[in-house]
Amino acid sequence: MFPLMVLLAAAAGCGGGDGTEAAPAASGAPTTPVAGSAAASGQSTGPAPSASAGGGGDVTNRCRHGGITFKVQDAPGGGAAGSQYLWIVLTNPSSRACTLYGYPGVSWVTGDGGQQVNQPAERDTGVEPKQVKLESGQSAHVQVRSPQPGNFGDACKPVDVRGYRVYLPDETAADFVPSPQRVCSADGVGRAQVGPVVAGLSQ
Repeated sequence: MFPLMVLLAAAAGCGGGDGTEAAPAASGAPTTPVAGSAAASGQSTGPAPSASAGGGGDVTNRCRHGGITFKVQDAPGGGAAGSQYLWIVLTNPSSRACTLYGYPGVSWVTGDGGQQVNQPAERDTGVEPKQVKLESGQSAHVQVRSPQPGNFGDACKPVDVRGYRVYLPDETAADFVPSPQRVCSADGVGRAQVGPVVAGLSQ
């Protein structure tokens, strides 16, 4: 009788161990964030996913918000046929290399609150995106074409803007880049056009 009781007690103890070990395994399972939730937060101001859907971008080393400095300068040649051409110059000030691929999101903004003017710049698909690696201190550029307000008459509704709101490719946080100019405010009229990131500061 005594051996039978020992066996029953041992069996009960094994059953209890199985139950207590299963719960921690379930509670410790990693949770997966909802895909696209970060990107959705910036859609109203024009963050642009890069053209890296085909695998052209290096995600692990890409240049990120806060790690790049910006300035605006005239593009070589300045402008033609009723348009002004500017370059937004992107420089890597850090000690580590990073990569850029595709199109930035670019919008005109005005006022102290950075109110967007007109629609975000449309992409210039005439230039093929290429991955650009920025070593420490190196620069790249994107070209922005801004039509002259006088091309559109009363439909333009020209206003003065303070500069650009710029999103690096695949980023959802933006930087303000000063560039005072006069542009069309009417929705879709005289809209800016932006090219992909290009290495260096030559055409």
